[in-house]
Amino acid sequence: MKKIELGDGRKFASKQIRRGGVKFGFAAFLATTSLTAASISTAIADEISSQSRISSVMVFPNGAQITRVINVDLPAGKHQLLVKDLPSDLQSRSLRIEGAGASAIEIGSVDQKVVTEALNFSADNSARELLMQQLQTLLDEKELTNSIIQAAELQKKLLNEMALLPSRPIRNEQGSTDVVTQYSNLYNLMGDKFLETQAKALKAKVQLRDLDKRIKNIRTQLAEKPNKRKRRTHLTVNVETEKAGKARFVVHYQIRGASWAPLYDARLQTADGNKAAKLDLVRRAVIRQTTSEDWTNVKLRLSTTNPTGRTKAPDLFAWLIDYKKKRRPVPVPMEMQEMDQSYSDKRRYKAKKSLSRSSGILGMQAPAKPRMAKVNSGQFQMTFDVANKTTIKRDGTRKKVFLDALSLTPEVKLIAVPKKMQKAFLHASLVNKTGNALIPGSVSLFRDGVYVGQSRLGLVEPDQKLDIGFGVDSKVNVKWVRQDRVKGKTGLLTTSNSDVRRYKVTLVSGHKTPMKMTVLDQMPYSEKETLQVSLLTASPKPTRSNVDDKRGVMAWDVTLKPQKAKVIEFGYQVVWPKDKAITLR
Repeated sequence: MKKIELGDGRKFASKQIRRGGVKFGFAAFLATTSLTAASISTAIADEISSQSRISSVMVFPNGAQITRVINVDLPAGKHQLLVKDLPSDLQSRSLRIEGAGASAIEIGSVDQKVVTEALNFSADNSARELLMQQLQTLLDEKELTNSIIQAAELQKKLLNEMALLPSRPIRNEQGSTDVVTQYSNLYNLMGDKFLETQAKALKAKVQLRDLDKRIKNIRTQLAEKPNKRKRRTHLTVNVETEKAGKARFVVHYQIRGASWAPLYDARLQTADGNKAAKLDLVRRAVIRQTTSEDWTNVKLRLSTTNPTGRTKAPDLFAWLIDYKKKRRPVPVPMEMQEMDQSYSDKRRYKAKKSLSRSSGILGMQAPAKPRMAKVNSGQFQMTFDVANKTTIKRDGTRKKVFLDALSLTPEVKLIAVPKKMQKAFLHASLVNKTGNALIPGSVSLFRDGVYVGQSRLGLVEPDQKLDIGFGVDSKVNVKWVRQDRVKGKTGLLTTSNSDVRRYKVTLVSGHKTPMKMTVLDQMPYSEKETLQVSLLTASPKPTRSNVDDKRGVMAWDVTLKPQKAKVIEFGYQVVWPKDKAITLR
């Protein structure tokens, strides 16, 4: 079978033809004689309408590429292949068409247009009309019921006002008055009328609630019915073949409204007796789509490529530097100062809140073994071929699919930063030996089968170290205290200011076996010759200095023995000129 591909929806052909002894490219021939070609094709070409189906979908972090398949019985000669079931919101510039058949097939011009078409559904149309009639009847009944309630409320108001009017008893023919009888009859009449009106209003309110339920039900049914009109993309492909036979065409296009993101489960099984610690990293993907079509039973591929991002590096322009012109300061109103301060406080609060979010991970072995996705790691992208065919609705529901699971052997140790928090955190660290990068994503953390929190995994390239925190270790007690602080003067000939601070960290482990632990602390650093910072005493001495290229950060790597206290003491001195003031930034 010969395969032909057409790109960008423009006129294209794979061979040249002769006309009048002159050799033309087929695309050029169509372009220069468009009117003649159009009239000839209309006269001699047969129209073949066909249905397409979505066979596979490649989802990007933002958007998706859809692949549709069209199978037709193609007679010999020239024909127009009509495809009318493409979505209206496809990106026309991404459209590509491929074809293959038992004999050579040529794809000529491709016409594309968006059409608003009426849907043919006689049964649904009659049902919809019936629902609309029922809805109108219920709305009329609701309006009448509201009128009854309003009339009853007005009657009750009038009765209340009549009861407040001054009244005198009526004299009979003999000139006497029966006050008791007349007032009794009046009170009974007013009470009966009030109860009658109240009952009428209550009955109408009950009917109104029932009407609201029925109206809501009908409106829900109407929302489920298809619209009378729908926008579609119609594709007309001019094809030619010498021999009749079966042919297959493939249409590729990109569409917005879809996305995917990686999702991890980090399941840590801590060491138990002779069993070493184990970390299972389960990799999943969460997919959402709100396009105009469902993806039903399709082959799914996930790609890290972002086709909607920048395609070219930004430009740099000439950058002029000049002396700053002096400007007269403009006084800022007090209310504006308060607004700036309030905004700054809010921004600091949000930053502090975001930094205070802790992470944790713990793990449990999954009892089932789902089929792994095929991971393809190219030079510029990674793709994941999901093992099973998948259905994803267009309603935006999150769809989770399994990719693969990695069984790793981590180094488990405790990390404490007692100056910030007097707690010990369990960490698992390892080197990425999978051969593929671990792309950024959300991580659900499990420790010994218990969920302990949520974290975020950054990009981890092959052979790069990965460190995951699994929450607080409650069996380790951490205590941090500042022993003393001495401020004074130093020097014999010249006097300088001096500030000496000393700290003590006490660690006690409740574990039955020794535990490796790293304690982090810091002292300030200076970039001024006249401002000197020096470490006075440290017992034991720090194992590492300037940890992770952070100046002044020190680390003590120790081993905690069961039920035995480990003490770390250190201090530093800051010396600066007497006529200067210092600040920590």
